[in-house]
Amino acid sequence: MRTTPTARLTAALVTTVAAGLLLAGCGDPDPGTDAPSAAPSSASASPSAEESADVSAEPGVVVDVTLSADGPTPQGERVEVKVGEPITLNVTAEVADEVHVHSDPEVSIDVEAGDETSRTFTIDRPGQVAVESHATHAVIVQLVVRP
Repeated sequence: MRTTPTARLTAALVTTVAAGLLLAGCGDPDPGTDAPSAAPSSASASPSAEESADVSAEPGVVVDVTLSADGPTPQGERVEVKVGEPITLNVTAEVADEVHVHSDPEVSIDVEAGDETSRTFTIDRPGQVAVESHATHAVIVQLVVRP
């Protein structure tokens, strides 16, 4: 059976997305995503990172995250967002950690004990995106991105 280049590309994309959703570990953080943002935050799947100034006109989805010695709060909740909707993560850190959004491109927020920071981004494709504590590997929220 002969496959077209489009069929091969689609199969490769589906495989890549499926593998990314199944991975529990974190990759290298994106060095360009460490600057805090003052705008509200939200999270979604398969995101494309945007500066908070670009998305601050819309309130979007805001997720308040606390990182403590007992683990992150919330833990494992599902949050529904729309493609392109601003997502703001407000992070309060009682311990040093890294919040990692498993999107494309990835979003990483490095925090030290006592830090309070916000990061706003959008996701441009439907799907599910895990937001995880790097230190504990616990899923903070699962972003369910709808068209």
